Amino acid sequence: MARTREFDVNDILDRAMYLFWEKGYVETSVRDLVKCTGVAHAGLYSAFGDKEGLFKAAVRKYCLKIANETFGALDRSHAGRAEVEHVFELIRQMNKDGRLRNGCMLLNTAVEFPGTDEELKDLVLGNFNRLEEGLSRALTHAVAAGEVRADLPVKRIAISMATTIHGLAALSRAGISFSIIEEAVQAALEQLD
Repeated sequence: MARTREFDVNDILDRAMYLFWEKGYVETSVRDLVKCTGVAHAGLYSAFGDKEGLFKAAVRKYCLKIANETFGALDRSHAGRAEVEHVFELIRQMNKDGRLRNGCMLLNTAVEFPGTDEELKDLVLGNFNRLEEGLSRALTHAVAAGEVRADLPVKRIAISMATTIHGLAALSRAGISFSIIEEAVQAALEQLD
């Protein structure tokens, strides 16, 4: 008779996600994962296959949890300027309160696995595309509603904003000053007027 798992997979993924986010894949040992999750090596491998399987599951969890929290407002059917400003305010606040001190897990993954793993590459690029498309939709609605300048080059500004958001997350990990973060956020939003 097979043993029943004695741990909550979602809780384990949350814990592993934050550890991988902080340390990266290479610097996180199986011993670190066991200590962090409280689940034995055999239990982790039974649930996720191996360290790489757990890492990929943690990256997918990050996409669902952190990315949704950060720019999920752009997915609203009639998102406009307010939602774009909300995303930048969240980025500003997350830098201020330290939630982005480890940067963006997806960007960290892109640096650690530079196109060498197709699944991870798809997750990273899919997340960027989702953000850019959400910004494009919101900006298109904002132009139609007269919330931004009428001649706004929507696609170009959306790409620029998505790149700025990811760049700010990367620079946050490097310890850039909060005043620079604020200036970058203000500059990004000034493009709308």
